[in-house]
Amino acid sequence: MSNEKTTDFLIIGSGAAGICAALYASSAGYSVMLCEKASKIGGTTALSNAMIWVPCSDHAIKAGIDDSLDQARIYLRGELGSYYNEKKIDTYLKYGPKAVQEIEKCSEIKFVLAGAPDYHSNRAGGVDKGRALSPAPFDGRHLGADFDLIGDPIRVVLGGMMITSSEIKHFLNPIKSATSLLHVLRRVSRYMIDRLKFSRGTELSGGNAFLAAALKSVRKLNIELATDCPMKELIVENDRATGAIVSYEGSEIRVQARHGVILATGGFAANPKLRANMGAKHQHDVTLCATENQGNGIQAAGKAGGMLDLKVASPGFWTPVSRLKNKDGSTAIVPYGWLDRGRPGVIAVDPKGKRFVNESNSYHDICIGLFNNGYPDDERFFFICEEAFVKKRGMGDILPWPWTPSLSSYIRRGYIQRGNTLEALAKEIDINSESLIATVSQHNQNAHSGKDPDFGRGESAFNLALGDESLGLKNPNLGEIKNGPFIALRIVPGTLGTAAGLKTDERARVLKKDDNAITGLYACGNDATSIMAGIYPGAGITIGPGIVSAYLAIEDAKARADAT
Repeated sequence: MSNEKTTDFLIIGSGAAGICAALYASSAGYSVMLCEKASKIGGTTALSNAMIWVPCSDHAIKAGIDDSLDQARIYLRGELGSYYNEKKIDTYLKYGPKAVQEIEKCSEIKFVLAGAPDYHSNRAGGVDKGRALSPAPFDGRHLGADFDLIGDPIRVVLGGMMITSSEIKHFLNPIKSATSLLHVLRRVSRYMIDRLKFSRGTELSGGNAFLAAALKSVRKLNIELATDCPMKELIVENDRATGAIVSYEGSEIRVQARHGVILATGGFAANPKLRANMGAKHQHDVTLCATENQGNGIQAAGKAGGMLDLKVASPGFWTPVSRLKNKDGSTAIVPYGWLDRGRPGVIAVDPKGKRFVNESNSYHDICIGLFNNGYPDDERFFFICEEAFVKKRGMGDILPWPWTPSLSSYIRRGYIQRGNTLEALAKEIDINSESLIATVSQHNQNAHSGKDPDFGRGESAFNLALGDESLGLKNPNLGEIKNGPFIALRIVPGTLGTAAGLKTDERARVLKKDDNAITGLYACGNDATSIMAGIYPGAGITIGPGIVSAYLAIEDAKARADAT
């Protein structure tokens, strides 16, 4: 076997950014080699909902959404403040709709308008709907033997069936209505049939649907896809990226890339050393990202002269998580739950027993609140609620009654703490009881008045989407906490992705110390510092820019190829 290969584009990483770069390039007539370090494709994209934040898409225009790029600029200026990069933001907003249009044109990837509002939609320029898109569902049976190449999703039921947030209400109470019962019966029946031929359910949504559609297109376009194929070394000659050495089918080979090398290895979230070095003010030890996200692309480019850009508000994008001790002694990381998060009747308290954040704001905002209020020097941060709340809505890993008939096993394993009174609960979690009681009392007053003077809970569309209008509260996000027993769940921050990385220009070209580009070297997705700089304006601000940067990189490389 030859120890050399030649291709037009060498793409390292098969998450959303990498696989879209491959599709853009191949559909334009270029040869592509797409290398994935893991045995399955997708990285963190496979674990995610794969929403994208792209203002003024064709989908929004067809739906009659009242929006404009100028309004999006106003919103982002308010969100990003001093981190607003005018050239990069203008380029993103200008080409975002085109990037979505082109990926839908050249592949089987399709998006639908999501109902998610901007996370701070009450800010100037914010919208209640229209900027977030979700991947359309995909029937995994169309992949045949390729089905098992898709990375496994993070949440499944019955050992392998994906369900969407909109379906949860049916599964929690399938006998509530004929509609719910029929829906659950149909889904479970299909799942049982799937398991006769497949390793898990084939009704795919979110990141799995996105990747399945992409993989179908990869095969149709005859893109060379190599899994178990990590990059060993980037080849840069005379400030020009000419290829890389990769581990391929048991041997190390030199891959020559005529027109460009695209780094899309997913960032550094799973590398403890890089987390410590690149995020000194935001130390943490939990990530929901793929274990392969070790910063390989960032490190390889750094050796070749590429510069880091650490000018971010935060080195990551965050969500609260909880730790659950399994019966075998291992520890499971439990993501922030859809059922309980931001709902009326739960508050978050810091080590002083005080609220520190708007609990109905985004997952990212809650974690920034943790860091701003003493984490990790003091890790005593908790969600506080009544036991009745847990029975109705669940909490973290705990499903509502009757799916969880007793909380005793969770208490024994230390996952939650329980107290018949707030004073007793405060003792359990080592927080000043007077402070906790005063905090809960003030919260209850807020619930009575319908106003949260400290944090404005319930004032944005995003907040209200997590409220409960059926309770008849003055503020659907504010419910009292008054009847014991009371429950506490400890929370810690975990990364959904990294925001700091390689310094790039508006065309995704990797820059050197002198701000000149390394010709032919591009960084997309989390390998590059995010244009959002560790701030979270809305759902999809990681994968959206990842796809758009892939589009911009291929367009730049095409223009360079045409000029030579």
